[in-house]
Amino acid sequence: MSFVFSLITVTLLGLSLLQSQRFRRSILLVGLISLIWGQSLPALAFPQLAAMGAVDSALTEKQKVLDESLKIDPTKRRYRGLESVQFQPDAEKLNDAQIKSAIKADINDDIFAAVASGSVQIFGDVQDIDIARDIVTQIKAIPGVREVMFDMGLETKAE
Repeated sequence: MSFVFSLITVTLLGLSLLQSQRFRRSILLVGLISLIWGQSLPALAFPQLAAMGAVDSALTEKQKVLDESLKIDPTKRRYRGLESVQFQPDAEKLNDAQIKSAIKADINDDIFAAVASGSVQIFGDVQDIDIARDIVTQIKAIPGVREVMFDMGLETKAE
């Protein structure tokens, strides 16, 4: 945070000292870029946070393992997360009602699903982590699903 304050101070001093309009624009542009870069540093410092919700194909194997372990809470009784789906052509996409019907046909009655603009939210309880993963995988395979946010209770502790 002190980096940002220092940058703002230097930028303001530079602006007050320079008479040329061209130099003022350059300093403002450099200051803006530095401010944006400074705000993105926390994501670079914590790659495990940056990996959450990333498309699977964008992750390395190490990041995939880390991403999966972040989805299991410390009690090992909940499986939570957000997964994005690869781009799909418009011709294949189902609307929200069709997506919800497909989900209800594939999963049990203990799972509640909500769909809005291709974004699916799933809540409920399942027997174990493997069933939870299968449900998420099945939903991601439905055409028109853009992302799946899930929070499922596990009757058997995850390992």
